[in-house]
Amino acid sequence: MGEANANATGAPHAAVRVLSVSRVAPAPAEGAAAAADPVVVKLSFFDTPWVVLPPIQRLFLYSLPGGDADGHEFTAAVARLKSSLAATLAAYLPLAGNLAYVAGTGDVVVDCAADDPGVAFVEAEADATAAGADDTFDVRRLAGDEAHNIPAFLALVPDLPTKVLPSPVLSVQATRLPRGGGLALGLSVHHAVADGQAVWRFMAAWVSAAREGSPVTESLPAPHYGREAIRVPNGDESARQMLKMIAPKLPVASTVADYDFSQRFRLARRTFYLAGDDIRALKRSIDALAAAEDDAFVVADGSNIRNKKPVSTFVALAALGWTSFVRAKGLVAGDDTYLVFLADLRARLDPPVGDGYLGNCIKGVLAKADAGDLLLDSERGLLSASRAIQAAVAEMEAAPLAGTERWLEKMMGLPFTRLANVAASPRFRVYEASDFGFGSPKRVELVSMNHDGEMVLVGGRRDGEVQLSVSLDPARMDEFKAHVFATSSAPEEASN
Repeated sequence: MGEANANATGAPHAAVRVLSVSRVAPAPAEGAAAAADPVVVKLSFFDTPWVVLPPIQRLFLYSLPGGDADGHEFTAAVARLKSSLAATLAAYLPLAGNLAYVAGTGDVVVDCAADDPGVAFVEAEADATAAGADDTFDVRRLAGDEAHNIPAFLALVPDLPTKVLPSPVLSVQATRLPRGGGLALGLSVHHAVADGQAVWRFMAAWVSAAREGSPVTESLPAPHYGREAIRVPNGDESARQMLKMIAPKLPVASTVADYDFSQRFRLARRTFYLAGDDIRALKRSIDALAAAEDDAFVVADGSNIRNKKPVSTFVALAALGWTSFVRAKGLVAGDDTYLVFLADLRARLDPPVGDGYLGNCIKGVLAKADAGDLLLDSERGLLSASRAIQAAVAEMEAAPLAGTERWLEKMMGLPFTRLANVAASPRFRVYEASDFGFGSPKRVELVSMNHDGEMVLVGGRRDGEVQLSVSLDPARMDEFKAHVFATSSAPEEASN
C-alpha cells in the first residue's frame, strides 16, 4: 500500500492510502466507435491553448445505500465502475490514449494506438483511525460543508502527470470513506483533449454503461473525434504557432513548469446553492428594471433601441457572481473590470460540429465594465453586469471565430486582480448525470480551481437549483458571501 496524491506542499496525505493501482483498457463492443475516427488525433486550434494547463479535476461524493460497514459495497461499486469504464473507453478512445509531441511536424497529438492504452485506476481508502483524521473524511461532512476542505478534496482526486509529454489523458480514483459509508470518485482529465461538454457526454455514456449495459444508446450515440470537423482557416498552422508561443520548450522541458499555479492552493473555496424560486425572482427583478429603463430610453421617432432580450439563468448568475467579486475585491469607480467565460461553438460553426464531438470546441468570451457601474445599488449593478454579458455574447454570436487567434495574447494582457471568470454552465445537470446505480452523488465539485475570482455554475441537487462554487482570496470571501446572500436570498449554508 502507498499514499494517495499530494497536497500543495508536495507532502502526501497520510490519511488516504492507496490499496491498488490497475489499468483499465478499452473493451470494444458493438457500435462502440465510429470506424472513420482516427487512432492518432492531431490537436485542433481549439485544443492547443489547454496543453499548458493543469488537468481538470472533478470529485463526486456518494453515500453508499447500505452504509458499507464491511466494505463489500465499495468493492462491488468499484467492480461496476471499472467494467463500465472499459466499455465506455472503447467509444471514447482518445481518453485512453496519450498526449504526445511529434517533433517532425511540431504538432501535439493524441495517440490512441499506444502499446499500453488505458486509464490508471487508483483504489484507495481513507484511514479514519489515523492521527488527526477525526471526521475529515466523513462523507457527510465533506458533502455538507459550505467551505471546501481543500487538502481532503485534493487527496480524493488522482494524479495525472501532464508536465512532460507524452502524458496520459485520463486517470480515475475511487476512495472508500468508512465514516458515513461513502465513496469518493475522482477524475483528472487533460483539458487539451476534451472540454466540459465532452466530459459530461463521457460521464453520461459511462453511467449508461453501468446502468444499462452499453455506453452507446439511441439517445446517446457514439462520439466523433476526428479534428477535421473543426474547420478554421489555416487551422493547423495556427495551432502550431500557438503551441510555440505557449510551450516553446516542448518536449524537453515541462509543458507547465513555466506557469505558476501555486496560488490556487492559497485560495479559499466555498459552495452555495441557489434555489429555483430565488433564481426566477432574480431574473424577474433584472428584467423589470431593464424594462423600466427601456421605457424611458426612446429615440426621437419613438422606437426603442435597447436590447430587450430577457436574461438567462447563466447571465443572471454570472452577473451576480461578477458584482459580488467587484464588491469583495474593493474595486472603485474608474476601475475597469472583466468577466470571462467560455461559449460552446458546436452549433455556431459552419458547418456545425455536433453535440457528440469529443474535443474542445469553445471560445473565450470577454465582458468588460466600469466597476462603478457594478457598484450601484444591487439591482442596477446587476442590470449593468447583465447587459455587459449579453453584449459580449451577442458579439460572439455575430462572429464566432473572430479574434480566436489572438485570444490567448489578449487574456495575458488583462489585469488578473480585476478579472473574474465563470466555468461550466447551469445546463450541466451533474447530479442527474452521475448516478452509476448506487445513488446520485451528495456533492459534485470542480477541485481544480486555479484563479482568484473563479466561479463554477452547474445544475444543483434539486429541481431548478443551481450550485455556485467560488475560489477567492480568503480575506475577501465573507464580503463575497454577504453580497450573494443579500442579492439572491440564497440559504445561509451549503447543506444536505
